[in-house]
Amino acid sequence: MLVIDLRFSTGRFHSTPWGRHVNEGVPEWPPSPYRIIRALFDAWCRKRPRWEPERIRPILEALTSEPPRFDLPPAAASHTRSYLSKNTKDLDAKALIFDAFVSLCPTAHVRAAWPNASLDPQSTADLDELLSTLNYLGRSESWVSARLISAAGDCKWNCFPRAANACGDAMESVRVACAMARAEYEASPYIPNSPRKSTKTKKANAAPLLWLDALAYSTVDLLASGRSEPPAFKYVNYLRKAHCFDLEPTPRSAKRPHQINGALYALESKVPPPVTATLEIAEQIHVRLMGIHRRIVGAPERVSPRFSGKSRGGEPLRGHRHVYILPQDLNRDGHLDHLLVICKSVLDLEEQLAMDRLNGLWQPDGKPEIRCTPLQWGTIEELLDPATRFTSATPFIPPLHHRSGRGDFADWLVRQVVIEAGNHGLPAPMRVTPVRRMDNRGRSVAWLDFRRNRKGDSFRWEYGGFEIEFDQPVRGPFALGYGSHFGMGLFMPLNRT
Repeated sequence: MLVIDLRFSTGRFHSTPWGRHVNEGVPEWPPSPYRIIRALFDAWCRKRPRWEPERIRPILEALTSEPPRFDLPPAAASHTRSYLSKNTKDLDAKALIFDAFVSLCPTAHVRAAWPNASLDPQSTADLDELLSTLNYLGRSESWVSARLISAAGDCKWNCFPRAANACGDAMESVRVACAMARAEYEASPYIPNSPRKSTKTKKANAAPLLWLDALAYSTVDLLASGRSEPPAFKYVNYLRKAHCFDLEPTPRSAKRPHQINGALYALESKVPPPVTATLEIAEQIHVRLMGIHRRIVGAPERVSPRFSGKSRGGEPLRGHRHVYILPQDLNRDGHLDHLLVICKSVLDLEEQLAMDRLNGLWQPDGKPEIRCTPLQWGTIEELLDPATRFTSATPFIPPLHHRSGRGDFADWLVRQVVIEAGNHGLPAPMRVTPVRRMDNRGRSVAWLDFRRNRKGDSFRWEYGGFEIEFDQPVRGPFALGYGSHFGMGLFMPLNRT
């Protein structure tokens, strides 16, 4: 017995049965053996072209020796409707196109079995290899993972060729496209007609089309021949469960809404801001979020402390419980391309709505605005990656000023990194190594080039870049020190685990 296992990764099988028009909106179910065989033939020609025909012939002979039976999982039929251009000068001329598909669980398995077919070990390995090269089955949206399985003990065969006059109330008959066996085809082979002459007159010296070539008969060949069906093709009546697309609704218990700690955005502009403008971008985002949230809640005094960084009484929050606004340069080209807004506390629905409405940022000097597009919402675990080594992406600025009596400046700066790691809830670093400059792809940026003080604050001359190593994985990126909630002291993971 040969058993092929199919799993549709997107939970959809897009196809139209042979003999039906696409706009009838009827999907093919089960996947026709003819379609499976032609997919394998295509995989052989395009992905294993060095295989000789003698190597593929035993596989195709086995799969055409009999109509297979199927184990079909629960599924539903659906379709989409698209109004596509007719490719005429009239831009308003549209054609309604249906895309019918079968919807099933992405983890569900469709199994097809040939009970009396068998292959030698080499051909079995070849068939499994060809199946592994299939990307889709049917239309290109039907992503598929296919493999050969050795046992089918857990299969429940619920779709099989119909015996004469056999159709109970629980079953319905459906016509399925199959391929002819080699012996059946060669008993009455197809002799091609000349495409330039009437289809009633055969060329005197025309040779019969070989069985392998008949299996690969294309739509172009079919239209040129004037045939309604390709050679080496036949219909087989199958029985499948009546009302197989009528799924029983499954009751679901009420679920708590997904907790959200933040969001990752894409920053897009024809003139992207440089990494040295991190503080300006973060401050503008801070103002935008507060303004959006104020309009949502209707009163300035009700603006979220997670956005303002202050309690309802105007006191600064302690424990770093407000959002971190972290512009990032993920492709390391020296320009900001992403933004992470994240909070240790779970954001409520109004705060999430404010973040969802953050869609653009202004730039000075007539530069085009920056578009903000949310890419991912999630928890801290979903947005931050564990790693043991991190490197500075913006200068670390200690919250205290260095003065005489606090020892060597470089050693003091390292101690401040360790202290700040503890203040932000991180374990003590195992190693802190100074980094003189930030190296991007093709460009090196000095820490001096970054703006290092917020509006209204005094100039900060103490700063530096570092590489930090922990003895256990921590989640990052994270920010430490002065301006950490505005992108300063940003450390990016080096070795994600």
